[in-house]
Amino acid sequence: MTDPIASRTLELASTVGSLDDAREALEDGADVNFRSGAPLFLAIVNRNRPIINFLLDNGADSERFIPGKKLKQIRSREDLIEELVSCAPFNPRDLKIEELQEIDSGIREVGVEFLISELDWDNATRFRDTLNAIGAGSKHRCVAEFLQWARSESRAGSGIERFLDSHGNAVSEYRDRYLSIGEDLIALASDFLNSPDGTGAD
Repeated sequence: MTDPIASRTLELASTVGSLDDAREALEDGADVNFRSGAPLFLAIVNRNRPIINFLLDNGADSERFIPGKKLKQIRSREDLIEELVSCAPFNPRDLKIEELQEIDSGIREVGVEFLISELDWDNATRFRDTLNAIGAGSKHRCVAEFLQWARSESRAGSGIERFLDSHGNAVSEYRDRYLSIGEDLIALASDFLNSPDGTGAD
């Protein structure tokens, strides 16, 4: 029988990322799909992969977040977790201009490989989403295409290092493309942050 207090404890454990508390809550009768999948949703929002994996192991319904048709195309648990993490809502108001500038400088100095060799996947995808939010459409498309390509290649078993080594010329072309785009990220981000409605428009 489901225990509502244990279910709320599971929600809290999913929010803070406590595997021990999540385990204990399930042992006490928590419903892993409590309140239409709230525990999994909270783990996704916090991008907590170990908790997401734990909830999936214990029957969390991923179909609440990913359509069944798309689920059938996912080949591994790791891919499923990454797909769920990509559902995490992004709040562009959380962007920090210094971080945006640092990543932009990294790409200019190192190349787009900076996104996957120096950053973790969450920060790389947050950068991609930030570009879209502030209206840097061309740079967003360039970064989004590169990350999608890199992810599919590395998932195919080559790994990031081998992927970069074997596709050096194409990776350089992405850098050249990124550098040729005249969007001023700092100005766009400042306009975005200073606009009352978050659109960057006056």
